[in-house]
Amino acid sequence: MLIYNTESFSVKYDSQQNWLHLYCSEKLHAGKFKEGLVSALDYAEQKQIKRWLLDFRVIGSLDEQEEVWLQGYFYPLLMGALGTNNFVAVVVSEKCYDALLLEAGKFGLRSYNSFIIMHTFCHLEDAVDWLNKDAVSLVR
Repeated sequence: MLIYNTESFSVKYDSQQNWLHLYCSEKLHAGKFKEGLVSALDYAEQKQIKRWLLDFRVIGSLDEQEEVWLQGYFYPLLMGALGTNNFVAVVVSEKCYDALLLEAGKFGLRSYNSFIIMHTFCHLEDAVDWLNKDAVSLVR
Protein backbone atom coordinates (compact mmCIF):
# COMPACT_ATOMS: atom_id res chain seq x y z
CA MET A 1 0.00 0.00 0.00
CA LEU A 2 1.44 3.36 -1.02
CA ILE A 3 1.52 5.84 1.89
CA TYR A 4 3.54 8.66 0.34
CA ASN A 5 5.08 9.17 -3.08
CA THR A 6 7.07 11.85 -4.89
CA GLU A 7 9.75 11.58 -7.53
CA SER A 8 12.37 11.72 -4.78
CA PHE A 9 10.92 9.69 -1.92
CA SER A 10 8.30 7.00 -1.39
CA VAL A 11 6.81 5.15 1.55
CA LYS A 12 5.01 1.84 1.15
CA TYR A 13 3.36 -0.37 3.72
CA ASP A 14 3.96 -4.08 3.21
CA SER A 15 0.96 -5.72 4.88
CA GLN A 16 2.37 -9.24 4.51
CA GLN A 17 5.57 -8.32 6.34
CA ASN A 18 3.96 -5.61 8.50
CA TRP A 19 6.69 -3.08 7.86
CA LEU A 20 7.23 0.25 6.17
CA HIS A 21 9.58 0.42 3.19
CA LEU A 22 11.00 3.89 2.58
CA TYR A 23 12.91 4.48 -0.64
CA CYS A 24 15.02 7.49 -1.69
CA SER A 25 15.65 8.22 -5.35
CA GLU A 26 18.79 9.88 -6.65
CA LYS A 27 16.92 13.18 -6.82
CA LEU A 28 16.22 13.28 -3.09
CA HIS A 29 14.61 16.53 -1.98
CA ALA A 30 15.09 17.28 1.73
CA GLY A 31 11.60 18.74 2.21
CA LYS A 32 9.89 15.76 0.61
CA PHE A 33 12.08 13.38 2.62
CA LYS A 34 11.01 14.99 5.89
CA GLU A 35 7.36 15.20 4.83
CA GLY A 36 7.40 11.55 3.79
CA LEU A 37 8.93 10.40 7.07
CA VAL A 38 6.33 12.29 9.08
CA SER A 39 3.58 10.72 6.94
CA ALA A 40 5.14 7.31 7.54
CA LEU A 41 5.23 7.94 11.28
CA ASP A 42 1.58 9.00 11.32
CA TYR A 43 0.64 5.77 9.56
CA ALA A 44 2.91 3.67 11.78
CA GLU A 45 1.36 5.20 14.89
CA GLN A 46 -2.17 4.41 13.69
CA LYS A 47 -1.26 0.80 12.82
CA GLN A 48 1.47 0.26 15.47
CA ILE A 49 4.07 -0.69 12.87
CA LYS A 50 7.40 -1.32 14.56
CA ARG A 51 9.62 -2.36 11.62
CA TRP A 52 11.10 0.05 9.09
CA LEU A 53 13.25 -0.55 6.01
CA LEU A 54 15.09 2.61 4.89
CA ASP A 55 16.57 2.12 1.42
CA PHE A 56 19.28 4.70 0.69
CA ARG A 57 21.27 2.60 -1.81
CA VAL A 58 20.68 4.91 -4.76
CA ILE A 59 21.83 8.03 -2.93
CA GLY A 60 24.58 6.26 -0.96
CA SER A 61 23.78 7.96 2.32
CA LEU A 62 21.97 10.99 3.63
CA ASP A 63 23.45 14.46 3.67
CA GLU A 64 24.48 15.81 7.05
CA GLN A 65 21.40 18.07 7.18
CA GLU A 66 19.00 15.12 6.83
CA GLU A 67 21.03 13.01 9.25
CA VAL A 68 20.91 15.75 11.90
CA TRP A 69 17.15 16.10 11.37
CA LEU A 70 16.66 12.33 11.79
CA GLN A 71 18.72 12.17 14.98
CA GLY A 72 17.48 15.37 16.58
CA TYR A 73 13.85 15.47 15.49
CA PHE A 74 12.48 12.35 13.82
CA TYR A 75 13.84 9.55 16.00
CA PRO A 76 12.65 11.26 19.21
CA LEU A 77 9.20 11.63 17.58
CA LEU A 78 9.24 7.95 16.64
CA MET A 79 10.17 6.91 20.17
CA GLY A 80 7.42 9.06 21.65
CA ALA A 81 4.78 7.84 19.21
CA LEU A 82 5.63 4.13 19.07
CA GLY A 83 7.37 3.39 22.36
CA THR A 84 9.92 0.61 22.62
CA ASN A 85 11.06 -2.17 20.28
CA ASN A 86 11.19 -0.37 16.94
CA PHE A 87 13.44 -2.00 14.35
CA VAL A 88 15.08 0.06 11.64
CA ALA A 89 17.10 -1.54 8.86
CA VAL A 90 19.09 1.05 6.90
CA VAL A 91 20.45 0.01 3.51
CA VAL A 92 23.20 2.17 2.04
CA SER A 93 25.40 1.81 -1.03
CA GLU A 94 28.34 -0.56 -0.79
CA LYS A 95 30.77 2.36 -1.03
CA CYS A 96 29.03 4.15 1.83
CA TYR A 97 28.88 0.95 3.89
CA ASP A 98 32.62 0.36 3.45
CA ALA A 99 33.37 3.93 4.53
CA LEU A 100 31.11 3.57 7.58
CA LEU A 101 32.70 0.23 8.42
CA LEU A 102 36.17 1.79 8.37
CA GLU A 103 35.02 4.74 10.44
CA ALA A 104 32.85 3.00 13.03
CA GLY A 105 33.64 -0.70 12.85
CA LYS A 106 31.09 -3.49 12.54
CA PHE A 107 29.45 -2.78 15.88
CA GLY A 108 29.28 0.92 15.02
CA LEU A 109 26.81 0.04 12.28
CA ARG A 110 24.33 -1.11 14.89
CA SER A 111 22.60 0.74 17.65
CA TYR A 112 20.63 -0.71 20.48
CA ASN A 113 18.42 0.96 23.00
CA SER A 114 15.01 -0.03 24.23
CA PHE A 115 13.31 2.29 21.74
CA ILE A 116 15.13 1.86 18.42
CA ILE A 117 17.22 -1.10 17.35
CA MET A 118 18.99 -0.10 14.16
CA HIS A 119 21.27 -2.02 11.82
CA THR A 120 23.01 -0.75 8.69
CA PHE A 121 23.43 -2.98 5.63
CA CYS A 122 24.69 -2.69 2.06
CA HIS A 123 22.58 -5.54 0.67
CA LEU A 124 18.80 -5.30 0.68
CA GLU A 125 18.43 -9.07 1.16
CA ASP A 126 20.44 -8.95 4.41
CA ALA A 127 18.26 -6.12 5.73
CA VAL A 128 15.09 -8.02 4.85
CA ASP A 129 16.41 -11.18 6.51
CA TRP A 130 17.26 -9.23 9.65
CA LEU A 131 13.81 -7.64 9.81
CA ASN A 132 12.13 -11.00 9.21
CA LYS A 133 14.19 -13.16 11.55
CA ASP A 134 16.61 -11.40 13.83
CA ALA A 135 14.47 -8.39 14.68
CA VAL A 136 11.48 -10.53 15.54
CA SER A 137 13.56 -12.85 17.74
CA LEU A 138 14.93 -9.90 19.74
CA VAL A 139 11.50 -9.06 21.17
CA ARG A 140 10.61 -12.62 22.13
